[in-house]
Amino acid sequence: MYSKIKNQFATPEIEIKRNDLSKVIVKRDRLFELINLLRLNYSYVTLNAITCADWIEDDHFALSYILTTEDRKHTMMVQALIGRDSAFDTISHIFKQAEIMERDLHEMYGIKFIGNQNLKELSLENWIHTPPLRREFDTLKFVNENLTFRDGRDDNVDTKVETKRLRALKKAKKLAEEKAKDDKNGNS
Repeated sequence: MYSKIKNQFATPEIEIKRNDLSKVIVKRDRLFELINLLRLNYSYVTLNAITCADWIEDDHFALSYILTTEDRKHTMMVQALIGRDSAFDTISHIFKQAEIMERDLHEMYGIKFIGNQNLKELSLENWIHTPPLRREFDTLKFVNENLTFRDGRDDNVDTKVETKRLRALKKAKKLAEEKAKDDKNGNS
């Protein structure tokens, strides 16, 4: 299979990470051709995930399609690089579950998937800012400009202090239960 992929897709970018996990990097315009080859000829019938890495320094995203064989014995990551501001074709016509994955990537990275008719908001209601998983998104600036802080509020809790307090309560309860059990057994 790997030699066929190397020859047919002219890629030396095949990495066997483990016996049950491989990664192939192909040119963007050959990605779906390779996915179809894997699906039809090698039983990679499940799309587990579509992931994205933002390589802002090189001005592209690395889109990875993670596929698993029908018998669940092998997983293949097929990756292509796309421009950070370019659109990309949907794969939802091949894998229905891709629709929601692409919707998430659209919302979090701003990737437009041509042919996916369901690229509406998923979890970010009325979001008007830079997509939050793009590396140019400044989280601290966003928080400072858009969120109110809890200082001075009655429900403001220092999480470290609160965690210690809750652990101490749990420990005290456990000790009390053990003591009550010992007292009961000692009194019987």
